[in-house]
Amino acid sequence: MLRCFIILFSSIGITDCLSQSLVVKGRVTEFATHEVLPGASIRSAADHQLGSTTNNNGEFEITLIAGDTLLVSFIGFEELRIPVEMITAFPVTLELKAISRTIEAVEIKAERIIAEEFTIRKIKKLDIYTNPSAKADPILAVNATPSATTTDESANISLRGGSPAETGIFLNNVPINDAVRYSQLNGIGTFSIFNTAIVNSVLVYPGNPPLEYGNSTSGLIALQTDEVIPEKAVNTVSLTLASIGMYSSRKLGQQSSLTFFSNYQPSAFIRTLNSKSLKDLKAFSSADLGIHYFKKLKSNASVKLFNYSVLESYQFHLAQPTYDGTFKQDKIRNFTVGNFRKRIGNTELSFNQGLSFSKAGYKYGTTNIDLKLQDLFSSFNVHRSGILSEWKTGISYDHKSSDFDGSFPVFAFASGMQHPVASASARDHVTNPEWFGYYKYFLGAKWIAGGGIRKNIVIDQLKNYFSIQGNLNYKPAASWNVNLSAGQYHKYQLPQGENSIPFLIRSKQYSADINHTASSWENSLSVFYKETTITETETAVKGIELFTRYRISPAMRFQLSFTGLDAKETTGRITAPSPYNIHYFVRGNVEYKIQGTWTITTVFLFRQGSYYYPVTEAPYNEALAVYEPAYTATPERLPSYNTVDVSISKIFLLTQKSTAITFLSAGNILNFKNVRTYNYNFDYTQRNAYLFSLRTFYFGLIVNF
Repeated sequence: MLRCFIILFSSIGITDCLSQSLVVKGRVTEFATHEVLPGASIRSAADHQLGSTTNNNGEFEITLIAGDTLLVSFIGFEELRIPVEMITAFPVTLELKAISRTIEAVEIKAERIIAEEFTIRKIKKLDIYTNPSAKADPILAVNATPSATTTDESANISLRGGSPAETGIFLNNVPINDAVRYSQLNGIGTFSIFNTAIVNSVLVYPGNPPLEYGNSTSGLIALQTDEVIPEKAVNTVSLTLASIGMYSSRKLGQQSSLTFFSNYQPSAFIRTLNSKSLKDLKAFSSADLGIHYFKKLKSNASVKLFNYSVLESYQFHLAQPTYDGTFKQDKIRNFTVGNFRKRIGNTELSFNQGLSFSKAGYKYGTTNIDLKLQDLFSSFNVHRSGILSEWKTGISYDHKSSDFDGSFPVFAFASGMQHPVASASARDHVTNPEWFGYYKYFLGAKWIAGGGIRKNIVIDQLKNYFSIQGNLNYKPAASWNVNLSAGQYHKYQLPQGENSIPFLIRSKQYSADINHTASSWENSLSVFYKETTITETETAVKGIELFTRYRISPAMRFQLSFTGLDAKETTGRITAPSPYNIHYFVRGNVEYKIQGTWTITTVFLFRQGSYYYPVTEAPYNEALAVYEPAYTATPERLPSYNTVDVSISKIFLLTQKSTAITFLSAGNILNFKNVRTYNYNFDYTQRNAYLFSLRTFYFGLIVNF
């Protein structure tokens, strides 16, 4: 419902270009891949007003004076400075090297995951910014991958038919259990709490998650923050339809850096512009502050500290047969992550610490609930690398607690102010220490085999479990990669809804993933099978993923994927389709650049509808004076879900040291009427479709200096 009010195209430093009395012709390419760079900045060091940009083929022409210096720069690459006298042949090819803060690179600079070869997807920072469906959010960007099977428009990610409760999200090796903003009572939220500007890498393990992490049974998203000490301060100010923000990163001394960002999000302007599509959204607001500190110590050691705080609230119209009013949410959230890493020869020692809490209030009708969540996490790891093998082992301590207080309707179908109300107060927690070990062996130049175990140390009468994993990687040629993975995984979950009793999730998974990469093509095929048990429900999922990405020209590229799931769940003797029994997800995007400064991106998603349970009858309950619905035993499908999002952005050169990015985006531009569920009138004789987001416009300006 809040899907379309934030699309932040965050700061990307862009230096400019200008001028000479000798006609210099040439082409600008990337050093590592030799791909051309359209829109690269070409300028004169002597006259900053003299400059140009490369065309769609990376070509340029500029006239410079003798003794001048040619300056060549591009987003995320080191600036190239060449005296005119050194250019002896035309046309000249100039190669730019990616800087450590490049928006294209996603190599982990922090503690390395030992099973990184088995990563299925690495999301580039540039793709997060340019994909309008991602809204500059690194978690929402995962929804653009073929492995994402999320059936709503939220940041609670489902991977390969697993529920969001099974997906593990880690920041700097610390689990983030409450990772969404603008959440409802069931924990479903619209955006994540991560700022893309400080993220160095996003690795997605859609199936078998690495056993060096706990807290996940069906997919894992691992984010790492930057470890960059900038030579010059980097600043950004953003002004968009629903936010005012700033970002600043600077060097402290020779071996440390400090980054901070803050945003304020009002709702008046975006609700006014999109009054029809956001008619149920009454108001929202948030204010946040993030601080990131990095320091290199002597003797190959480093320290990272990150703290994030957010204060948020929102209101939307909620219509039920016995209640028609406003749902209100208020929440304060803070988490702190600290990391220490030290290398001794071929061995790396690391300590990771996380502390977080949130306090939220939810009110509508007779429901008035306060929910407090707290998490404490510590881990110590030892990682040793050799010529033929590597191993990593560690211990972790994870304590999650939930405090629930409030009132709510006794009967879900009778939520009016005049109906019976129950009160509850619960204090629950999960304390779960674990040990893991993982060993990886290089079987020649083409084969890598790995295996690991993870075992909990039983506390507080929790169930004893033993997780195991095996991986095999085969690389027959530089362009081919084959992954085979299997494992059994466990996770203790503490729900955020009215039932706060801890429960254990078990999952068995088997997957085969094949990837082929050529100069312009990338193709992949994945098949998988998983069995998951949550309380008394067993779910079996069979699936297939097909993916292709093709660069048609330096100015245009497209990608297309197909995902199909056959998912059934069994409770007792009753078997029914799983909510993720979706036979097709078709998603893709097309990106076109015009002269390197304009970018037009179209993103689409077409999928089969999910499920709902229709009302068969609604006899009158005289004691409560309401109609009591009865539902079918077998669910029916909602209509298919279709959406097309479009964004247009342009880069401007303001001064020699500052640039600006302006953008306009339209979510669901074709205004598809996608049905989320159905709302009924008081006696259940009529129903109305409750829709996902309609067409919504958003625009903004971001200045980098």
